[in-house]
Amino acid sequence: MSYLENATRPSRVLVVEDQRHLARFLQYVLEGAGYEVCNAYDGEQALSEVDRFRPDAVVVDLVLPGISGLEVLRRLRAERKAKKLVILVLTPGHHRDIPPGLVEAGANAHCIKPVDPSCLLESLSHFQVPPAYARAESVKAMSAK
Repeated sequence: MSYLENATRPSRVLVVEDQRHLARFLQYVLEGAGYEVCNAYDGEQALSEVDRFRPDAVVVDLVLPGISGLEVLRRLRAERKAKKLVILVLTPGHHRDIPPGLVEAGANAHCIKPVDPSCLLESLSHFQVPPAYARAESVKAMSAK
């Protein structure tokens, strides 16, 4: 993929959530904002989808069947190719602040469940994972110079 094609394609977000209705809701929100989205429903699937889908960001539930979200986070950060991934962790509602250990494991941010779509979109924007329209505007501005 050329630089220009990469710059104008939608940012890719992998959603890792075992509750399928919530995964579909997050996909709806993210696609509506211009992201390309892939869902994974457990930790094993998440790790294989990272290699296949090559996301720019991963949104991972802390509590997953099999491999936990925390273990997914640790394994991704241990891989050289995934060190630059933006990783947002979904945490239970009683965690107002980012839970201990998540930052050390490599989480960039967290959103509390039930997920407020603005938390998700603002976090992605903060870590410079723009939706498609923002990437296209950036390329146009660079081309005009």
